[in-house]
Order: sequence, then structure tokens, then C-alpha cells
Amino acid sequence: MKNYRRNSPNVYRRPARTLEIAGPALPRWTPPYLDMLSEGEDTRAVLIPVSLEGHEAIGQPYRYVVQCRTDIDVPGYPDVITLDLDRIVGTAVTVSIDIPGKGTFIPAMPGDTGRGNIGFGVREISGMVTEAGYVRHDDRAIVYQFVIEPALAKARKGRNYRIFQNSTVIDVIESILAAYPMSIDWRIAGPPVIDHYPTRDLIRQHFESDAAFFQRLCEHYGLFYWFEHSNTYHRIVIADTMGAFHPHGEAYETILFSTADRIDEEHIDRFEVISRQTEGKVTAVDHDYTRPRLARHNFPLSEESEDPRDTAEADQEYYTYANVSQPRQGAQGLSGTPNQVDQEAQFAALVRMQALRCQGLRAKGHGNMRGLTTGFTFELAGHPYGKANQEYVVVSTTLRITDAGQASGTAQEFSCETDFEVQPVREYFRMPHETPWPQVSVERAIVTGPDGQEIWTDAYGRIKCQVVPDREGNFDENSFIWVSPMQPWQHGQTGTAAVPRIGSEVYIGYVNSNPDMPVLLGSTVNANNQPGWQLPANQWLSGLRSRMQGGVSSNHLVLDDTKGKQQAQLASDHGKSSLSVGYNTRIDGNAGRQDARGEGFELRTDLWGALRAAMGLLVTTFGRSGAAGEVKEMAGTVARLTQARAQHEDLSRLAQQHNAQTLDASQANAASTIKTQNEAIRGNGGRAGNDFPELTRPDMVLASAAGIATMATDSTHMASQNDHAITAGRDVSYSAGRSYHVAARGAVSLFAYQQGMKFIAARGAWVAQAQSGPMSLAALGDVTVSSTDGRIVITASKEVWIGAGGSYVQINGSGITNGSPGPILEKTPSWDKSGADVKRMPLPAMPVTPLVQDPAHVYSQTFDVSTVTANPGIGPALANQPYRIYLPDGTIQQQGMLTEGSTVTVSTPESTRLKCKIGAGDWGTVEDAYDHHELEDDAGPA
Repeated sequence: MKNYRRNSPNVYRRPARTLEIAGPALPRWTPPYLDMLSEGEDTRAVLIPVSLEGHEAIGQPYRYVVQCRTDIDVPGYPDVITLDLDRIVGTAVTVSIDIPGKGTFIPAMPGDTGRGNIGFGVREISGMVTEAGYVRHDDRAIVYQFVIEPALAKARKGRNYRIFQNSTVIDVIESILAAYPMSIDWRIAGPPVIDHYPTRDLIRQHFESDAAFFQRLCEHYGLFYWFEHSNTYHRIVIADTMGAFHPHGEAYETILFSTADRIDEEHIDRFEVISRQTEGKVTAVDHDYTRPRLARHNFPLSEESEDPRDTAEADQEYYTYANVSQPRQGAQGLSGTPNQVDQEAQFAALVRMQALRCQGLRAKGHGNMRGLTTGFTFELAGHPYGKANQEYVVVSTTLRITDAGQASGTAQEFSCETDFEVQPVREYFRMPHETPWPQVSVERAIVTGPDGQEIWTDAYGRIKCQVVPDREGNFDENSFIWVSPMQPWQHGQTGTAAVPRIGSEVYIGYVNSNPDMPVLLGSTVNANNQPGWQLPANQWLSGLRSRMQGGVSSNHLVLDDTKGKQQAQLASDHGKSSLSVGYNTRIDGNAGRQDARGEGFELRTDLWGALRAAMGLLVTTFGRSGAAGEVKEMAGTVARLTQARAQHEDLSRLAQQHNAQTLDASQANAASTIKTQNEAIRGNGGRAGNDFPELTRPDMVLASAAGIATMATDSTHMASQNDHAITAGRDVSYSAGRSYHVAARGAVSLFAYQQGMKFIAARGAWVAQAQSGPMSLAALGDVTVSSTDGRIVITASKEVWIGAGGSYVQINGSGITNGSPGPILEKTPSWDKSGADVKRMPLPAMPVTPLVQDPAHVYSQTFDVSTVTANPGIGPALANQPYRIYLPDGTIQQQGMLTEGSTVTVSTPESTRLKCKIGAGDWGTVEDAYDHHELEDDAGPA
């Protein structure tokens, strides 16, 4: 449409029609006469708009309905005036409206005071035909109707499911609107309390149309939008600041209010100012579990925005969730930078406060302004209510234009009505929060992670997953944000822990049903992930079963409630280690219950085992019917141990009375140790608060109601650092397949109180020695020494004395003396008295015991003859010989038996020459080794 002269673009010229419509799919025709064409045209539109009606508002897609009739000058060609409606729907059209400006030209006025048609121009309404219809057919024309909406109208159709990660709201909106043929005019100043719109870990479109998704994002983040038209195109303006609203052109920069019927310019004839009561305070609350504040002495994550209007009772509070926290769930996880949650919550409260407050003061009006456009500002003038005369931004408009001619070439019947709503520009505009957020309950998902991993988690035990509706994910670690798992119990590094494996099917829930706040509810069974035990065969098994990393071995903790065969079992496939309690039935892998193995309990493994109790341990076969009584109660055991200790004391006392033991070497110490031990086992039950007194020290008590049997395929070793006491009420029986050895560093005392002793060697020698002291043999009756098939040799190095009843025989190196108070009678068939004779019987070498050295002596030495004992000639003879170390005066300072060719340490108070003699009996000299000096001495001078 052109409403200016060809050579004078600044001079208004009224066009033939106020409304025109054009579009690539709308038909045009070529009239037979040039005078039927407008200036600059070579074809003419078939359709002539006769009415236009529509509504446009900030934060809403516009919708206009235009009715057109076919030009009556067009010859009656059906193919020209009969439209293919389907071909038109979805195509772009532009409706042009003549804006004549204001004022009438007055000739001869000074300057431009007489200028007319100020601000004249053409208003365009461009968009897509979303509906085309045939209305009626009269004698001269066909009437069609078209609905014109922005390209965004298509976004209302369909719905989608998309996941946006690590994106700002600007990024998400650009991605959404990229699918629609319109440009975006960004007029963004940014949030007033933070530097920029924050990057969000997750923003999700959840089964909603693009339009609904876009709308709720704008509402939540304080963005608003409207549409502007020029050059046959429309664009969407997205803004967050009042500076984004531009003023109208000259024609509507200032609009006059007038109720007069006749006025020579477009004006407002009705303007109603409305003040409403609104909330005066918004409080936004939130929670970030990586920075929790839910404690008595913490300040909660809560921000306020308070801005009440100047009305009475404007203090009502609006309490809401901020929905801004994001506990580092994005790609960088816990290593990422946390968001500015306080500032973002403050901004969320501010946006909600401004959206509520801006509804408080609005004005509605009516006029004939065909060019009043939503999203632009104007100044009102001439209103009798003085406060109404100020600058406003147009929030919404409803336009109705009629431009119908009676016949071709006749005058046009034109009318225009505009209803509108405005808001003072001094009030910040925000869109009302009207679009509901999707309410999400539970979704199914598959746990995901990088290739080659079985578990992918972080320090919080969170997992990655891909929800079932997601069509863009790749089932990897980037498919979703980190999702926190719900566990039955978590607190202070305690609680349950079970991280779902990659490939597990899980249920994802949402905090406050918000699709951007997922939480892991739990795992479920599917065809690829069957239950831990085969069902229904194992339906009475309850418990936990895990699987080894990278393998098929498992661990399990199971409660088996099979009737009459209940058991609890803790088991690991590693070493087939298990603890089974109750009716012991083998539970193996996914197959579950197998063969019965007994009753009671079994702790077993194919590897090593340890049973450790730092405070004491009781192992007993004394039963407690129905598991009644205290755990450590063992009164019967203590009574039997006390009885055994009394037997020890009684027999020890008898042994001392019969000189088998002395005060220094007796069973008294062992009996005292037993008594102390028994008291520790019994404990002190008389003290208040000591309900379980037994085992006051870490003793191990092994008690049996029947017998105790031990068996070893190799050796058995029992060791006690102090006393080792064995008490038997009847017999102590030892049986050795080879030898029985007893070695005591102190004394060995054997005492038989009633039935005597027997020491029998069925084969081999019977040797009794007192190697460093006397030996006594005494009997109340006879002492019989006999040799059944050999000699009896009595010999001594000094003297043999035999006596009875005062008579004696004394034999020593000086001779033999016989003495008797009575006669000495020798009976022999002969007597021989020859010369002197000597005959010696060899005496056994007696091992000697080392002497205690004075620790104050600072000089010490050992004698090492290991090179000699290693000599194959003399070595074996010396290897176990006694030795004596002498001081210069002949005093024995140390003695003992060679051990690996070395003596024990000998000490003296000062440096002293010592002599060591090894062995017993006759002495000789053996040359074992010599040095080079000895060789030279033997060789003599050269």
C-alpha cells in the first residue's frame, strides 16, 4: 500500500482503500484497462478486505480475522475467484492499514503549523494464515475469511519432550524458536540482582507444546514479548526492561482524550483508570543439599521482595518456591562452580513481586486509533482526571475495522474501533504467572555412564541416566544431569549405600513435581535385570545380593522364611565364605535355595579364618532354652572351674606335705592364677549398673556340657605366658605315637597320693640323672635294685658308702673300709690277696647350667669356636659339650653347654684374662687351623 505521492513521499495521499491484503498464495489479476491500476501496479488483487478484527497483547500471540470479498471488476473466471483454501493455509500474508496521521493541512500558515497528516504511514499486520474459510456467495462477489496469527501460533500445536543441559534461558528460547520462520529482536538488560541469566544444569520441556514451554519460561524468568511488523514480515520482541518499549510515531506520540462527537483526529473517547489491591511482599524459599541450611541455628535459603502499593491493606504475603537451586548436577558435577543461589532466589522473588504489583494500576480505554499498537508507549493528554495524563505502555489492543463498499466505484463505508489496556511506564511490567508447570510424578529411566564402566557415580552416590521419553540422548554419561538417590537412611557418614549399576532400570521422581528437580526413587525389574533370586521358586527369600565388579561372583545377605526351615545367611562367593544361622540350606547364585546342610549355625570359608574378641570370648555348648538368659551368663561353668581350682589347691598342699613340692616350687602359683582367672571370668555382679559382669578381662572360655575334642593332622601347640594348668576329675591320660618329652626350666615334681608311681621303659635305657646336684632315692619299705640280664654297677668319682644297722662299707680312692658293731663274716671257698690294682668305670658327662651374671659388670665377652665344631673330625665330639670359663684364680665365672659353637656371655667388673675349657674327661690337642705367621715359624729362617 502506498499513501503518498510518487514524487513526494512526505505528502500524504489517500489510497483507494483503507485496507489491503497481499500474500504469495493470494490471487491477483490483470485488468484490461490501465486506469484500473493504482500507481506503480501492474496487477491488481483479487481479494479486497472488508473487515478486520483482532486482539494483540504483551505475552500473547496475536490473532486477527480478516474478511475479504472478491473484486467485482474481476471477470467471472472460476479459476480466479474460487480459491484453493488448503493452498492458502500456512502461507504468509500482510494486511496493510492506511494511517492518515493527524491534523488537516491549512494553507498559508506560518512554518509547519498548518501541516496536515502528521505521522501518516502504513501499519502492517503480517503473519501466517492459520485458518481460511468460504463465508458466502452473493450475486457479485464471493466472501472469504482468513485468520492471521504469528508463526509462533504453530508452536501451540503438538507437544515435545526435550532436555536442555548447561544452558541459560536465553539459549533455550533461541533453540525453541529456531523452528519457526520469524526473527527475534532481543532487548535484554539482564537480571537486576545478578550479572547475567545463569546457566542452568537442567531446563526441561516435558510433554508440552513449544508455545507453552516458551510461555512459562518467560513468566518464570521475568521476560516478556510482543510482535512488531514491517516490510511484510513480523518479528518477536523479547525483553526484560521497560526501556525496550519504544514510543509510537508522531501520529500517536500524544493521544488526545475527548468525548466530543466531532474532532478532526483520532482520539480516545473512553479512558478508565483502575487501582487494585495486590500483594505487597513475596518470599521465595529453596534448598540446595550441597549447601544445606536446614538447622536451628542456620539462616534458611529464603529471599524476600517487598514493594507494596500505596493502598490500604497492601501487606499480604505471597510465599512460593524459588525453584532456582541446582546442587552442582551439571557436566562438571561437584567440581563445578556453585550457582549464586541467594541472588537467584532474590531475583525470583523480585520477578514474582513485580508481576503481582503491575496488575495493581491499569487503565482501559476506547477510541478510533487504527494505529495504536501493543508494545509501544504514548502520552495521554486532555483527561479530566489529572493523574491519568501520563505516559503509558500499551499492554493489549482489540481492533475492529470495517471498510465495505456497496459497489465497485462507490464510496467506502469505513469505521474503526479500538479497545485497549495500558499500564503506566513508571511501573515495571512482568507477565503474570499463569502457565502451569508440568506436574511430573514418576518416570522410568535406564542408568547410563561411559563405555567400559559398570558404575558411574560421584561422591554423593549420584548417577546418570536416560529417561524413556528422551529421543536425543546417547545412553552415556551426558544423557542427563547427576541424579541424587533416595536411600532408606542417610546421616553423618552412616546409612545405606547401593549405587545402581549401568543398565539398571530405575524410577525417577521429582521434588515438588518439578520436571527440573529429579531424584532417584529406586530400581525395578525388567527382562534384562531379573530379581536376585529366581522367582517364584525363592519367594520366601528376602535380602540383598550384589555382583562382583567385572564378573559374575556375588555376595548376599538373605533371610529365608521357608516354613520350618528358617535361616539367616551372610555369604560371599570369594572363598565360598558364609555364616548360616538356623536351618542351614545352601543358597547359591541366582538359583537360590539348594540342598539342606544341617541345623544350627555354620561359619565357614575355603580361605583363612579369624575369631577375635577384644574384651573376652565365651564358646560353650551349655544351652539356654528359648535363647533366654544373659549372653555371657555362665554360672555353671564358673562353678566347675572353681571346683577344679579347689582340687588343684588340695593336691598341691598334699604334695608339699609329702615333700614332693616346696613353697618355692609348687602348684600354689598355678592355683592362685586359676583363682584370679576365675574371678575375672565370673566378674563382679554386685556393683550398681553392672548387669553383665562376666569376663572383666579378655579371657577366652571354652566350656562344654559334654566333651571337647581337638584333632590336628599335623601338630598341636598350646602356649601360656605364665601358668599352664590342667585339672581332671578322674584321669589324665597321655598317649604318644613316638616319644613323650617334658622339659622344665625350673623343677619337675611328680606326686601320686594314693596308688604309687611306675616308670617303665619297655625297650632301651632308663636313665635318671641329677646333673648339678644330689639324687635321693628313699622308700618307706624295701628298695630293690636288680638287673635281670646284666650287671649292677655302682661307681662314684669320690666315694661309695653302703651301710645298714651301723655296719658299713666305705670305698674311696684311699681304700676300702669295712666297719661293724658286730662281727664281719665273709663266706668264700677261697681268698686271694695279690698286688695293688686300679680299675675305673667311666662317669657320664653332666650338662651344666649357665650362671647368672652381675648386670653391673661392664666388661663382657663370648667364646666362639664354631669353626672348630664345624670341623668334621673333632667337631661332632665338641658340638654339645659342657664348658667352664675360669678367672685367673681358678674361680668358675661362667659355664654352660655350647650352642652352635658359642658360649653365653661372661661378664667381669674389669678387663680380665679368662680361660675356657670345653668338654670333660682326658684332654688332648688338635690342630684345627693356623695362620701365615705360624707357617713362617714352622719353616724357620730362609
